[in-house]
Amino acid sequence: MTDPRPEQDLAFRREKAKRTLPVSLLVLLGLVAMYLPLPKRFVAFLPLVLAVVLTVRLLRFLSPSSSREKVWPALTLAMVGLLLSTLTMQVAFYDKVSAYEQCLDQAQTNLAQGECEQQRNASLLGLLVR
Repeated sequence: MTDPRPEQDLAFRREKAKRTLPVSLLVLLGLVAMYLPLPKRFVAFLPLVLAVVLTVRLLRFLSPSSSREKVWPALTLAMVGLLLSTLTMQVAFYDKVSAYEQCLDQAQTNLAQGECEQQRNASLLGLLVR
């Protein structure tokens, strides 16, 4: 008789891959959206929050398995948490972040960019960015 263990292992790996791929794509989409200009940047909340939900579901699926398999989903959850906290801080200090980015967009010389950096460092944003 054949051992059913390899078939179960293969089915488990397929299910894990099926649950992992959308998380990876959503995190990638969120990272790309973080590089959009400021008002449009907040669209990154949607894929990142969905990635959190799917990662939690993946961790629940992996709960009976070894802790070694949970490392990457846990790291993904931490990374997405950092990205979401960055977006939240940009929402909280929207005026200052917007003024800084607008200053950088209009700066055409290194001297003008240095003035933007001084503007950023003089504000509360400078304390958070350093």
